[in-house]
Amino acid sequence: MTVPSPSSPGAGPRHRPRLLDRLDRPGPHGSAAEVRTLGAAARRFLRHPRPPVLLGCVGTLAAVRFSRGSWRLRRDGAIVCGAVLAQPFVEWGVHRLLLHASPGTRFGSVGYQLAGHGHEQHHQDPTNLDTMFLRPREVLTGTALGLAPAAFGPVWLSTGTLCAAVGVLAYDWTHFLLHTRVPPRSRYHHALWRGHRLHHYRNERYWLGVTSPLGDLVLRTAPHRDAVARSPASG
Repeated sequence: MTVPSPSSPGAGPRHRPRLLDRLDRPGPHGSAAEVRTLGAAARRFLRHPRPPVLLGCVGTLAAVRFSRGSWRLRRDGAIVCGAVLAQPFVEWGVHRLLLHASPGTRFGSVGYQLAGHGHEQHHQDPTNLDTMFLRPREVLTGTALGLAPAAFGPVWLSTGTLCAAVGVLAYDWTHFLLHTRVPPRSRYHHALWRGHRLHHYRNERYWLGVTSPLGDLVLRTAPHRDAVARSPASG
């Protein structure tokens, strides 16, 4: 007796991949080390299946904000300034407490399941584009949680939601860029690049900032390179 193959008429209905599976194709997607110019980085960023999902979500929240009316310098300017100042510390906290959560504690186990496992894979192979970017699961969940407050809450909250989304986009792009071979073009870019390399190849408990070193400077996690021992996880 011949068993029908999945593609044959007698095989029954074929499995249809879920939406998230379609948005997050497994790859392989190559290596950030292959990218040497800013233009090539932009093209690779847009061709990867994950960043366009984030760009679409940011665009959706931007459309919601613009539908709420005009911008006011005092109200919306204060929100934008607050978001810029908060970004380094939010980034620091998420990186330290969630992405590098230890599965040995209750909170750490939750954090590890949510994002830490994927980040651990990233540290095992830092330039691998299969584990480089934020996953659609987290991006779409965060957007869904922010959409109703942005659409129906106070206008300042809609501005804040958009600022948060732009901050996430800035993080994802900057993080990718720091792993490419695009040479730093400014002292600021070089400082971010150096700090992130130390984070990966010296000690993952330090140099937690990606878009800004301010959180590390204030919270004292940007020591001199030789003042910190090389961690076993740094390779």
